[in-house]
Formats: sequence, structure tokens, C-alpha cells
Amino acid sequence: MVIKIISFNIRYDKPDPGNNAWWVRKNAVASLIYEYLPDVIGTQEGKGNQLSDLEQLLPDYHRVGLDRTGHGNDEHCAIFYNKNRLNCLANGDFWLSETPDISGSISPSWGNHLPRMASWARFDVMGKNRQITIVNTHLDYDSKKARENGAKLICDRLQTENFNPENSFIFVTADFNDKPGSITRNTFLNSMSNGLVLLDSLAKLELKLQMTYNDFRDKAFLAIDTIYYDSRLNLRNVKVENKKYDGILPSDHFPVVAEFD
Repeated sequence: MVIKIISFNIRYDKPDPGNNAWWVRKNAVASLIYEYLPDVIGTQEGKGNQLSDLEQLLPDYHRVGLDRTGHGNDEHCAIFYNKNRLNCLANGDFWLSETPDISGSISPSWGNHLPRMASWARFDVMGKNRQITIVNTHLDYDSKKARENGAKLICDRLQTENFNPENSFIFVTADFNDKPGSITRNTFLNSMSNGLVLLDSLAKLELKLQMTYNDFRDKAFLAIDTIYYDSRLNLRNVKVENKKYDGILPSDHFPVVAEFD
């Protein structure tokens, strides 16, 4: 069984000027996805209109996930999946706060000014008698405490029966807004009470090859995105895709593309 996953902050529809505008970039995003044909794409920042555009451009993919306010018009941590390869068994959302089951909730003591959330989905891999579970999130860019607490909350959720790690391989896709070696990032590497151990798919690459945030420049300069994967799996290959499509950068983040078996 081979699983291909992309983690991709697609940049919210601000709108931006010139080639950075979503209506220009959206075809480049779709072209990148068509090049790799992943089973799952964990996206960050996408607003409703952007996700609808991608659904039209990517007819083989369905998506799950609410937006961070719970009203449908804000940023999502949407999960796209190949409907010809995966069957969605269950999905849900929770908020990175002291009241995670209340949509749009914020804990002021954490220091974040906007709601942060995680979306998840469990899939049956068709014809393989295997399941995978994806958790996709976008941690706070401003508050270190919010990032650290959010990471801990996600890992606590991964240790509950809902995620069923004995029968499902776990992945976490995200814009972590924090660098390798930080408390936030290391939280995902700690052994969990249910025996789950996650690994950073980019960890064995040189740091310069882990850079993902590019601010719409040709060269990235922050290593803040990655895919954490279940240590029971083998990492076949991984890269940060940093090329243009038809002369256009798809986003202000380069996506992480990885294959596992």
C-alpha cells in the first residue's frame, strides 16, 4: 500500500495583486495537484470560494472540514481526498482552545486573536483493508503559547479512541508556524500513551531543503510546514516542491509532498 500526501497552505484570497491573486494562481495550484495526484491534500487558509474553485478544477477529489468561525465564510483547514482511492468513514473538526468542541472558540489566555482549529478524517483505502487518519491544522502565527497549547491539544486528541490508532495509520499535515526543534514541533514527536509515535517527514533533509514559506518569492526562507507520519509506515520519498507552474508560484508557501508505504 502506497499513500501520497500533500500539505499545502494555499494562501487565503486576500486578494493579492498581479500573479499572486487567487483567480490567477488557482490553475497553478490545480496543475501542481494534477502532477502528483495525491491521495490526500491537507490545505490551510482556503476560504469557501477558493475551495469551491478547487472542487471544480479537481473533479476526482471531495473535501471535508468546516471553517474556523463555524459560519462557512472564513479560512478552513480543508482535507481533499481522491474519491476513487479513498472512502471517507468519519470526519470532524475541533477548535484549539480550552473549549475545543465549541466552534469558533478562543481562549484569551493563549494569546491568539483569531480562532484556530483542526479538521480530521478517517479513510478506508479501497481494496487494501487498511485505514488512514489525517489531522490537518494551521497553528497561530503570533502566539507561541497558542501554538504550544494547540499542538498539545491535537496530540491529546490523537490518544483518544476516536482516532483508533491500532487500525488506522495517522498523519498530521499543517502550517505549524514554528521551526523544527521548537517546543511546538517537538510535541508531535513525543511518544503517546497509546503507543503512537510520529515522525517528521522532512527531518532527514538539510534545513535549507525544509524551507517552505516563500512570501511569493522564488526562494523560501522559513521551515514551518511539514507532514508528521505514523512510525509504523516507511517514508518512500519527500520533497518541498518549489517550482512555478506556467510561470506562476501557486502560493506563498511551497507544499510538502511525500509518499509512504
